[in-house]
Amino acid sequence: MSTTVQELLQKQDGWEAAFNEDGVLDENNRVTIKEAFGTPDAPWLFPKIISKALKEAAEPVQLVVPLLSVVRTKARSMGFPAINAIQAAEIAEAQEYPEQQLVVAEQVEGKVTKKGVKVVFTEEVIADSQWDIMALHVRAAGRAMARYKEKVALSRFKDAATIVFDNDDAGYPDTTGRNINGALNLTFSWDDVLDMAAVLQAENHNATDFIAHTLMWPIWMKNTPWHIPGTPGWNKSLGSKESVVNGTAPFGLNVLLSPFVNFTAKSGNTPAKSDVFLIDRTDIGAILVRDDLSTDEWMDQTRDIRSLKMKERYDIVCYGDGEGIAVAKNVRLAPSYDVQVTRSITTDI
Repeated sequence: MSTTVQELLQKQDGWEAAFNEDGVLDENNRVTIKEAFGTPDAPWLFPKIISKALKEAAEPVQLVVPLLSVVRTKARSMGFPAINAIQAAEIAEAQEYPEQQLVVAEQVEGKVTKKGVKVVFTEEVIADSQWDIMALHVRAAGRAMARYKEKVALSRFKDAATIVFDNDDAGYPDTTGRNINGALNLTFSWDDVLDMAAVLQAENHNATDFIAHTLMWPIWMKNTPWHIPGTPGWNKSLGSKESVVNGTAPFGLNVLLSPFVNFTAKSGNTPAKSDVFLIDRTDIGAILVRDDLSTDEWMDQTRDIRSLKMKERYDIVCYGDGEGIAVAKNVRLAPSYDVQVTRSITTDI
């Protein structure tokens, strides 16, 4: 490795160029993977570059996780406090301040566990300096870690949420959507949205976002009361790609679509069904972080394979045992129609 190339690899931006530009450091220098690993700074700079690539790949995938607060811990488990337990009060002159303390709700416990993935590169990939192949593996691993974190978050939401409707459990009310003939068909209606929002309000939360499965977007597009001008939930801001989904939600709420929400495919004449969450994004939960995303790499000389593992330790908990999350479970994926009720009165003259 020439002195110039080695000097270029002494800084993080040199490694970034090599990793992202197929080994091209500048117009006059291109470095091979073996040469890059030969620089004295490789053991320190390479993990930093990999971690940055992992996070950049994860960001477009994560929708729910960014809503969570980050709580760092050194313990493997942690009893989480009920956040809404502290109340402020008016204090008269010379009156003592009321003492308040968060009550630890032991039923809300986060247990930090390790999550990770390993990718491998053959010696041929390294010898042929296929930086792009290595970059593809790393970014795919970053997306896999992000997808799993989203899956964990939505699983915690499902377990902790306040159940407002459940169409498959006789212990809870059914949703009130109706088919074109006016018969109840277990779909979502405007009245159901109001009921879910009221449940959140009763727990001192304001509804801000829907979370639904990606294939459940037709709920908003097929329910006519939600997108006819003049109705309470109509929102006409459908001009941009970013507003297409959110523009179909009532109250100006946001809509987050995720493939990791519980979903059951259509079976025979039974429509597909899924869960729909209504949340207060300002107060839903936290991610307990013991170890941030990190990487390790090693060489298996017996098989000429270089392995790269990514790992992190965390858990996700919901505040107040899910008081900021309301859910309608097993909502059918079918059109819902606005049924107008009229009353005719006949009087004797």
